[in-house]
Amino acid sequence: MISNKKRGVSDSDTPSSNDQKLNTTHLSMKKLLLSFCFLVLTSFLWAQVQKKQVYNDFSRWSLGLNGGISIFRGDMVSFSADKTYLGRQGGLQLGYQLTPTFGLSLTADMGQGKGSAKKWEKEFKIYPTGESYYGTLPEEGFAYYNDVYSKVKYFTIGLHGDFNVNNFFGKKELRRWTVLISPAVYLQKFSPKLYKKEDDKRFDPSSTLDNDLNLGVGGDIALRYRASKHIDLQLKSGVTWIANNNFDGVATCCSSKYNWLANLSVGVVWKMGNNKKKENLMYAPARSVPPVTLPVKEETRPVVKEERKPVVKEEKKPVENVVKVETSAKTFPVLPTIHFQRNLAVIDTVRFAGELSRIVEALKEFPGVKVDIRGYTDHTGTDRVNLPLSLKRAEALKSYLVGKGVSADRMSTFGEGKDMSVDQKDIYTEKARKVEVKKH
Repeated sequence: MISNKKRGVSDSDTPSSNDQKLNTTHLSMKKLLLSFCFLVLTSFLWAQVQKKQVYNDFSRWSLGLNGGISIFRGDMVSFSADKTYLGRQGGLQLGYQLTPTFGLSLTADMGQGKGSAKKWEKEFKIYPTGESYYGTLPEEGFAYYNDVYSKVKYFTIGLHGDFNVNNFFGKKELRRWTVLISPAVYLQKFSPKLYKKEDDKRFDPSSTLDNDLNLGVGGDIALRYRASKHIDLQLKSGVTWIANNNFDGVATCCSSKYNWLANLSVGVVWKMGNNKKKENLMYAPARSVPPVTLPVKEETRPVVKEERKPVVKEEKKPVENVVKVETSAKTFPVLPTIHFQRNLAVIDTVRFAGELSRIVEALKEFPGVKVDIRGYTDHTGTDRVNLPLSLKRAEALKSYLVGKGVSADRMSTFGEGKDMSVDQKDIYTEKARKVEVKKH
């Protein structure tokens, strides 16, 4: 009479019904895994067909370190009837960004938590083997759920699909704050033990429930702050369903659909490799900028044209060419553009020595011309940051020209913010971080 109640087996739990429950659990796991794979695949294909952009700070690889607190729920629960137990968890994450919207990450976490009985299970009985008893005449050696607690050590490996939620709304640009939603599938290993509350001694010194590796499904939501070019700060919360009724040290015939493990952690994410990529992207386009200096080259050769043209054909006709050269010499030239590094308003006078020299020469050659100096930024960040930065860049060039003898009254400065004139592929490159000088 007692044996059929022991070891978590009720009168209705025949071998055939247990097999049926096991098959149902396996089918549920397969459906969850297929759903996750379908979600990842369709999301990746959708992200691939989006319009591609050049991200200077877009790092493919990232490495993160996280640490925080954890809670769980099974037969034992962290928020028990008489006490709240908070566990601890820490781990690493390795991420690879496929597109600005979608990426994959691999996490490995270790943790430890405690739990005790729920309010309605305080009088349930348990044996040192961890097997439950639901009858009225228990054998010797049992304890009440309320008199023991469970200590669970665990290790999980998770495969995540990371979605940048920001990119589903508005423009796809780099931001200080980013929200990531990451559905995941986990490989889990639990090592539970039971202890007596009265003296903290092992209740099951000779036995620990067999806990093989099992699969779980869940996910995380993370709030990231871009602290610098290389570093993100992260606040992350996640929950995982546990398909294992023995994970908390208590064997039971009940369903595992209510078993879960949750965590809240803070972390640091290091974006790898973006320094070299940024330098390559930033300086390569700069060498393609000089086409704006072509009109200036015409201005530097008026005398040569005047000497060569009379040789062309008849002696009378070159006079017309001389008149054209004189009129072009009186036209204010198109001046070269000065470019800046990200987040800076400092002019590289060595790199742009030639461009600066041509601007000074033109302004001195046309002393009566007033000019507008307009500063621009790339599309990183918000207008609250970009507008004052673009004005500082314009003022930096004005200060330089004043130092070279150009009157400040001839120059007006403007901060235009994001440069809307560049091609879409260049909105995060050096081409957009510039100052232009044009006739007023």
